[in-house]
Amino acid sequence: MNVIVIGGVAAGTKTAAKLMREDRSAKVTVYTKSEDISYAGCGLPYYVGGGIETREELIVNTPSSFTGLTGVKVRTGMEAVSVNADEKTVAFANGEIVSYDKLVIATGAVPFVPNVPGRELPGVFTMRSPDDAIGLRDYVEKNGCRSAVVVGAGFIGLEIAENLMAKGLRVTVVDMASQVMPNLFDQEMAAYIRRKLQEKGMRIVTGAGIEAVSGQEKAVGVRTSVGSFDGDLVVLAIGVRPATEFLADSGIERNRGTIVLWISTSRQTGRMSTRLATAHRYSTV
Repeated sequence: MNVIVIGGVAAGTKTAAKLMREDRSAKVTVYTKSEDISYAGCGLPYYVGGGIETREELIVNTPSSFTGLTGVKVRTGMEAVSVNADEKTVAFANGEIVSYDKLVIATGAVPFVPNVPGRELPGVFTMRSPDDAIGLRDYVEKNGCRSAVVVGAGFIGLEIAENLMAKGLRVTVVDMASQVMPNLFDQEMAAYIRRKLQEKGMRIVTGAGIEAVSGQEKAVGVRTSVGSFDGDLVVLAIGVRPATEFLADSGIERNRGTIVLWISTSRQTGRMSTRLATAHRYSTV
């Protein structure tokens, strides 16, 4: 049995390890776009703030150690660009095409970057991988940054804002919603959180939709629907989108980017199984 797992962070590596435990004769290979696997995503903001000091502390498993522990082969720097569900092949950006018996898609999500002017300027950051956190902390230190604008007042945005403040920066958080933590807390709890953050010196502006990142050679703030806000860097923490664009012509059914799954329960065993919907048939993941 030849199993390919696309995606090498928590879901991909755990699935691969489980498959090897259940069948030691299986050939299981993890393909991941990044050079890292099994990193501590929740720790990224705290690397920015210095609470986590070194890059090594973010990495749970290296490819070599994971292979030694589980027997799963890991291929890093491998970006999947298409899947042919009929021929059971995956094509990668380097031109390599690999066949499989079973395919696991565990690519997760990518940061949502709004289509606004200035989004590609130096000094604009998202937060999804160790390289993102390293790049942001390096930029702060090398450029002597004293202020920042964080777009997004959800968990990631507020954690990044808090850790930038720990680095001594003045931070403005803007969000198009009417409260912090939108869709997470009710208005009363959100108001309490906002008040406590403001007491610590964080500037928070709600009801402010981003219209542009300001600057010519580098980011110097943002322009929003309620005004402009200056900062030596900009962090976009607006949310995420499914990392499934490479499945566009695969025949695999998607809904707003998410993969459509069908859950069924066996009458004989009572066990649940998940099936991956394709345009032509259902194939077990």
